[in-house]
Amino acid sequence: MGGTMALSKRCVETLLDLVEIKLSCLEITDREDLREKELLVRCLQELNAEAMGEDGRLTAFQAPKRRGRRPKHLQYHELHVA
Repeated sequence: MGGTMALSKRCVETLLDLVEIKLSCLEITDREDLREKELLVRCLQELNAEAMGEDGRLTAFQAPKRRGRRPKHLQYHELHVA
C-alpha cells in the first residue's frame, strides 16, 4: 500500500495538460466546485513535483489565498477600541 507509483515523463505531462484544461473549464458556482478546484490545484502541484523527479505526496501544499475579511475570532480587536 505504501509503494510509489511510477509514471513516465510523458504520462505526467499528459496528466498535467488534462488537469490544466479541466481547471480552465471549471466554473465555480458552489462550495463543491470550489473543493474540486482546490483538489485539482493540489493535483497540479503533485504532478509538477513528479515531473521534477520528486515524490509528489511529500510536496508542501500551497494553500489558496483567502479573499475577503478574516473571521471575527482572528481579527485584532484592540484596533477597534476608541
